[in-house]
Amino acid sequence: MTGRYVRHDGQEITGRVWDPDTQYRYRQALADWPVSLPRRSQPYDQSWFSYIGDDLVWDFDRAHVIDWAARLVNADGSSMAETSRARAASAVRSFYAHCEVQLGASSWGLPARVHLVGAARPVPRKALDPAEMDALRTAADRYRGPHAERGRLVVYLTLVGLRPGQTTGLWLGHISRTDQRGAMWRLPAKNNSSSAVAPWTKVHPEVVWAIDEYLAVRTHRAPASTETTGPLLVSYRGNSFDRPTITKVIRTVAATHPALEELAPGLLPDAVAHSPSPFA
Repeated sequence: MTGRYVRHDGQEITGRVWDPDTQYRYRQALADWPVSLPRRSQPYDQSWFSYIGDDLVWDFDRAHVIDWAARLVNADGSSMAETSRARAASAVRSFYAHCEVQLGASSWGLPARVHLVGAARPVPRKALDPAEMDALRTAADRYRGPHAERGRLVVYLTLVGLRPGQTTGLWLGHISRTDQRGAMWRLPAKNNSSSAVAPWTKVHPEVVWAIDEYLAVRTHRAPASTETTGPLLVSYRGNSFDRPTITKVIRTVAATHPALEELAPGLLPDAVAHSPSPFA
């Protein structure tokens, strides 16, 4: 749900449009959900279906959803990974929770996710060692590909520990140059929207340099962005970056360094952000 709305408990929520990858994965997860007509004289608002798939059912019992979860497989018939099974179960549970809370539906009493697909084992996060982090920094410094200044800044922001959501949620208004201690910023809170920001902290001098280098060539286009407002990182159309683009940029820059060629195709921003920063 895009825009701002207030939950039933009074909490204000800022919603964002799901990126195409998320929409695709949710549709895939729900593609085999059985179809059944609702037994209601006034059907619920179905506009939400356009986000997560059309083949959903109103009239079912616990046995149906348990049977569906037991049959989860990939499109080619192969066994679905634990994380994918958990995502599929969460998609179904989230949809019906939305119907109950926001649309006034009665509770379906869905089983807990752990009862549908079991407890997902935590996937260990691959961290880069100091030498690899130094190599990534060198790759960013030497990068001369398309939009070099933007690519350098994306890597620098990740090297100092920003997660993809923080990088895409960082706006010009979150950066201040008026403090006598130097440039300061209020980073978007982790795992939250850009409406929630952390306290003011000092920006590393080399990141300030990367920001200034990029601002000199930053493209902006109203109403999404202007010279002094909007997201820090923008596309050539002036719109905010999405998370998949952050991953793509980091992998492109990393691939230019001989020491990172094998690592680059599977490199994740989170792995970089959780590794020892070369700016520390």
